[in-house]
Amino acid sequence: CPPNRARQATILRRKRLEYQEMVPAYYEIPDAERSEEELTALRQVLVDVPRTAPTVPLFHEARIQTSLARLLYIWGIRHPASGYVQGMNDLVTPFLAVFLGEHLQGPIESWQLEHLTEEMLLQVEADCYWCLCKLVESIQDHYTYAQPGVQRSVFLMQEVVRRAAPALVAHMEEQGTDFIQFAWRWVNCLLIREVPFPLAFRLWDTYLAEGARLAEFLVYACAGLLLVWTVTLESMDFQDMIMLLQRPPTQEWQAAHLEMVLGQAYILRDTYCTDHLLAGGSAD
Repeated sequence: CPPNRARQATILRRKRLEYQEMVPAYYEIPDAERSEEELTALRQVLVDVPRTAPTVPLFHEARIQTSLARLLYIWGIRHPASGYVQGMNDLVTPFLAVFLGEHLQGPIESWQLEHLTEEMLLQVEADCYWCLCKLVESIQDHYTYAQPGVQRSVFLMQEVVRRAAPALVAHMEEQGTDFIQFAWRWVNCLLIREVPFPLAFRLWDTYLAEGARLAEFLVYACAGLLLVWTVTLESMDFQDMIMLLQRPPTQEWQAAHLEMVLGQAYILRDTYCTDHLLAGGSAD
């Protein structure tokens, strides 16, 4: 919404109506009217949505899954340069929980949807759609063909860690551990799968505050997360290392753990610069 509070309500109504008009135009049509690419995208969305946030029952409610599938499919159709990409379903979940929280009482684990009207749900869906647009606008090349933005971020993450913990990277390389084997998901899903869901809201606050610098900050956040286990990883062989990194032991993490990672990310960003890393140089 615009900073002028007097205009916020008007803009919100307009954007919700704009989204609501997309639903019959793009989603509520016979499959016979969809292109082969659109059918493929729809099938992929319908496969991914049931896998969303497996530890959060809310996202396995039929109405929520229908809403999530609809907004993801429409987003993909409206953004043909990338289309829907696996993992985007996770990016919506913090928004969905926040906006549903305006209508539902108590902790998320106890939410009951019987008092949530279809009008309320469609408004929530519209708000999530526009927030997803805003979140992804500065990282579009993370989701275009071959995902060059993700590849670049994984490379930069490795270079940051190489400078911050050279012995760790040397050990990883000695064991044959490639950053792409674990960090692709970290970057693609913006770390949401690596932390307990209640901590995702703090992550998303930071990402939205970073704005156009999100891609840069994400590199340092991923590096900060990896460095949490520096000592442990340096004593591991390839198999144990990959098991830890592909399923980080963060299930019991509290807010203080995430704050430590975010703080480390800011320190790393102040110490190193992605421009220097891309040029193969070192920070001053």
